[in-house]
Amino acid sequence: MGRKDAQLHALPVDHYRKQIGKQNKKQTTTNVKELRKHTETKSSSSKLYKDVKVVVGGFAVAVLLAYGLLFLWLFDSKAAK
Repeated sequence: MGRKDAQLHALPVDHYRKQIGKQNKKQTTTNVKELRKHTETKSSSSKLYKDVKVVVGGFAVAVLLAYGLLFLWLFDSKAAK
């Protein structure tokens, strides 16, 4: 006659693999939540930096344009004398 262990429905190795799978699933769900938070904060902050870059860039172009016009006006007035 057979042993009692031969009539088990699930082998101990299968049970062990299921436990490992459950642990991995718990870890991946927490990682997904953290990754989602990180991408949301990154996307919102990058929009802010884009707006700041546009404003500062526009101001810098305006200042350089005014400086260039004043330089040409001063250079032109000295050449006329």
